[in-house]
Amino acid sequence: MLKQFLSPPNWFTAASIFCGFYAVLLAGGADAGATQFYQAGLLIGFAGVFDVLDGRVARMTNSSSEFGVQLDSLADALSFGLAPAVLVYRWGLDSLGIVGLAASFFFMICGIFRLARFNTGAADNEEWDRSRGLTITMGGGSLAALVMFHAATGKSFVANPWGPFAIVLMVAFLMVSAVPYRTAKSLKMNTATKVFFALLFGGLILVGIFFDISFIVLPVMASYVLSGPIEGAIIAGRSARARARAKRQ
Repeated sequence: MLKQFLSPPNWFTAASIFCGFYAVLLAGGADAGATQFYQAGLLIGFAGVFDVLDGRVARMTNSSSEFGVQLDSLADALSFGLAPAVLVYRWGLDSLGIVGLAASFFFMICGIFRLARFNTGAADNEEWDRSRGLTITMGGGSLAALVMFHAATGKSFVANPWGPFAIVLMVAFLMVSAVPYRTAKSLKMNTATKVFFALLFGGLILVGIFFDISFIVLPVMASYVLSGPIEGAIIAGRSARARARAKRQ
């Protein structure tokens, strides 16, 4: 066990766990308000950074292990399942009583089911550049970005909880769905595309500097969450037209 404590990738995973743990404490506190909600959302964002780094460090140091894989899944369940569920409940769903509680729990359990599906090898038959369903990291991160954006405007709680309720259910369903989402492996960009995205992200960084980082993160996260259903509908439409042409021939 000492070997696992001394493994560099596990340090980053532990940092992700700490961020999720602290986010729960901030969001669940009796005095939680706009400042605490913003900080909790930011911590979930940092958890995402550490989640990316632990895999990179494992590959760089050639220290990948089954222990690390399982630890990473547990970290994801806490930082992107439990922490966002607590955050979104305290921020916008607690006024709905048992309905809001059920929606928050449904989000968390869907995220954990998504992890279990991936860990048991259900993703093995997926296309190499697609993931089946929204990942728990992006699902939890999108809710955290939404809360951060709202808190950055100076508001603590939402006026109409049914909007967040619908968003939470949508994200939860997308995680356990078969909707295809592109992965980093699908990013094959030519020089012109790279220049375009460099300019785009440069502009977004300027927005973050002059306004708030959540003004960047939320549109990016929302675009990715919506990209799956949109691309899935396009693919389904093409398949339907191809089948129709085949029948006519």
